[in-house]
Amino acid sequence: MISRKTPQFLAGDTLLFEVRNQKHNQSQLKDFIHFIKYCGRRGPIRFKHIEERAELMSNLTLKENLLLDLGMRDNTDKSISDLLHKEEHHALAKLMDCIEDEKIYPPDASTQDKKIISLIKILFHKTDYLFLEKPEKFLDESIQSIFFDALLASKEKFNQTILMTSDQRNLWNTHITKIICKGPNGHFRLEDPVRHHDTSNVTTVDFQKTEHNSKKAA
Repeated sequence: MISRKTPQFLAGDTLLFEVRNQKHNQSQLKDFIHFIKYCGRRGPIRFKHIEERAELMSNLTLKENLLLDLGMRDNTDKSISDLLHKEEHHALAKLMDCIEDEKIYPPDASTQDKKIISLIKILFHKTDYLFLEKPEKFLDESIQSIFFDALLASKEKFNQTILMTSDQRNLWNTHITKIICKGPNGHFRLEDPVRHHDTSNVTTVDFQKTEHNSKKAA
């Protein structure tokens, strides 16, 4: 019997999942968890997960969706941005400022606003792993940059390991530690990312700390 070599990764790594033949909006959560177990990690997995199209509870406002998830249901008189600043989640507060009206219901909100709410939900709490399915999707370029700042702040604060999929690999190229590939036999392997300067047909995002307009354009 030939023994396989278990892939190894470190806490704080950013791992891009190479996805082939994925159906539209098909969740990769099982693959993420399977990979963690395949690498020999035992015990419970503390993680937060967001799918490509993040859905919210339609009978609650954007604000109420967040308050429910953040355990702050009694703070209805305060804005989410103020609450996040109070909890010293300043990068998340800046992301929240991109939402013009936190009191509308999801059916009346833009896909971008709903995605922002869902991203804040997964970045607020301490967790070991972040499972992100196309997290940049539905965000415009300026908000992508604000989100990246918030994601990197969360990763640094909690030493999180990120497993993700993306349609725009070059957006993440400087941050990816390894590429996760899954063979036809179900076995996983890790490959080094290819660093290159071909940015054709790819939106360039500045990862440096810059000032952004905190409100959406009218």
